[in-house]
Amino acid sequence: MVQSHDNVIYNILLFLKETNEPAGAGSVQRFLEKKGFSMAEATVGRVLRDMDYEGYTEKVSNQGRTISANGERRLRELEEMRWHDKWTEGFLDVFENTDKNYLLELLEARLPVETTVARLAALNATPAEIEELRGVVKEQERLAKSGSPVSALDNEFHRTLAAASHNQILEAIVELLRKKEEYGRVFEKIRRDAGHIYNSEHLRIFEAVEARDPELAELTMKRHIANLIDSVSK
Repeated sequence: MVQSHDNVIYNILLFLKETNEPAGAGSVQRFLEKKGFSMAEATVGRVLRDMDYEGYTEKVSNQGRTISANGERRLRELEEMRWHDKWTEGFLDVFENTDKNYLLELLEARLPVETTVARLAALNATPAEIEELRGVVKEQERLAKSGSPVSALDNEFHRTLAAASHNQILEAIVELLRKKEEYGRVFEKIRRDAGHIYNSEHLRIFEAVEARDPELAELTMKRHIANLIDSVSK
């Protein structure tokens, strides 16, 4: 089993919560072994001392350790992270294929989300966020003119725009829909083959946001996604 630090901490906290009584390094080590971890008792002891320092566990005389209030909060955080990762992995399995139909479904999902993001960014972006968007657009233009790949900056533009919307739910959805980096490269190739460069469309979206024009920002984003759909459909 992959012994990531958070995974070890999660399982130790879970064990302490479920046993509901002080546990020593030996019993924790045996529990971890059953879960597929290969850790010496001395190593487990060092991890437990680190957890004491972090405030996740409390020593009970010489009887062992129990989970603290901070440990219970950390356990909930780790459970949420594990749930999110599992859900995301299952969601993205739908898009494992770069088949045209999958790409079109991905774009159809992005259309309502990113048009709303553009509208809200025009209303809510701070001056600093507008300058950040300007920098991304300029850099993408430079790379596009030199013939260099721009897909990484495509993702950065849309993520920066999502942050500027100041809507955490939409920002999380954009991040989820753009988690598969290879799709950016696929879309870039399709657009280049069709004779289009992303930056010209991103520039118009940026200008609408900078002008604080939510209707124009929404329209330019809609055209951007629609052009992508058209390119993929051909």
